[in-house]
Amino acid sequence: MGTPENTLANTWGVRCLVSSKGTRVVAVSSLCMAVGASVGFLPGFVATALQEQLDISMVKVGLLIGVHFGCTGVGSIFSGWICERIGARTSVMLDMAIVAIVAIVSALVASYWVLFLASVLAGAGYALSNVGTNVAITAVVPISRRTASLSTKTAGVPAMAVVVSAIGPWAANRWGWQLVMGCIGVIAAAAALIALAYLDDDRPDRGEAPMDHRVPLGFIWFPVGAFLFIGGTQPLFSWTVPFFEQVFDFSPTLAGTTVSVASCVGVTAMILNGVFTDRLGPNRRVSHMLLLASIALVAGLFLAISSSVGVWLAAIGLFGGITSQLACVGVLHAALVDRFPHAVARATGMMMVGYYIGALVSPTGFGALVDLTGSYTLSWAAASLLLFLCLPVFKLIERIPVRHPEACSFDRLSADRKT
Repeated sequence: MGTPENTLANTWGVRCLVSSKGTRVVAVSSLCMAVGASVGFLPGFVATALQEQLDISMVKVGLLIGVHFGCTGVGSIFSGWICERIGARTSVMLDMAIVAIVAIVSALVASYWVLFLASVLAGAGYALSNVGTNVAITAVVPISRRTASLSTKTAGVPAMAVVVSAIGPWAANRWGWQLVMGCIGVIAAAAALIALAYLDDDRPDRGEAPMDHRVPLGFIWFPVGAFLFIGGTQPLFSWTVPFFEQVFDFSPTLAGTTVSVASCVGVTAMILNGVFTDRLGPNRRVSHMLLLASIALVAGLFLAISSSVGVWLAAIGLFGGITSQLACVGVLHAALVDRFPHAVARATGMMMVGYYIGALVSPTGFGALVDLTGSYTLSWAAASLLLFLCLPVFKLIERIPVRHPEACSFDRLSADRKT
């Protein structure tokens, strides 16, 4: 067990470890999550420029988004298994390398099918960052700060959306979408080096006995709930820029800025919600998820009828929907780790299968309904239906018991401190 200073009994030592090393790990994880998701988010933000420069339909733009996150879902089937064997740091670095390569190639070869291939590869690689960052954070953060830390990590994605939605449409219309994609490639290369410097080398020893990472059958409700929730909320990020452009005659810059401000508010609320939810405790996290999902449902209905009511209702739906979506996603990750702390990598990977299948179906279906009906009303209504269906699934997740392995998150850290 080691000396007293190497155990959980030394509360001061644990707090120091969390406040210094833990903070760095959360910050790096947040950056890598943002970069990993950027290739999937970008087409929605520069949809108008892509349509004009590549002469493609809205369905094809939506397909780029859907394929990216759909491939993340497929990659998630194997990402947990891979992460258990190569470690969290190597998993995250591999994803950053993939993003750097495909983004730079896409910028140099302005072709729809090159973008399509980039979406496939970057999407599959993103599954590694999802799992690797959860594993890295769980190893250094105690249960009392779990939601806040995982929410901050996940907040890297909407924080990226804040920047790209504000700058992307303007830059793409002025200089072309290739410049934006090239910048993503450069940032991804830098993120790989940062992960190398600040994440622990956690590759398992070859002679190490394998752990039991199996999850019970009741776990299936996590991927089902994630599928329905993300399917209902993904359009808030992927389609709101063209929605405001085409329905309310916003300029690309104004539409991008509006979504950027909403995402910025959502990021702040996401982190504050994580702190609040940690105070509720692990047994009450899922009930809070139900409240947030209900708010997202109402926001979707507001967006569905806003074209008849007015832009003010669309703004309420946008801000309310993005804020509740981001807050709920952070809690969802914490609820997962609460219930399966012995199998974080595998449980995260399996949940992300449902999560990103929802992200595959939703943007493509949303764009197809817009092209079919010439209106966004039915598309937002369909998204709201998925959110309604996710509510009883979240109730089933609430029935899965929380596990409390007291030293689970710190076993490896204690061993590190011995050395």
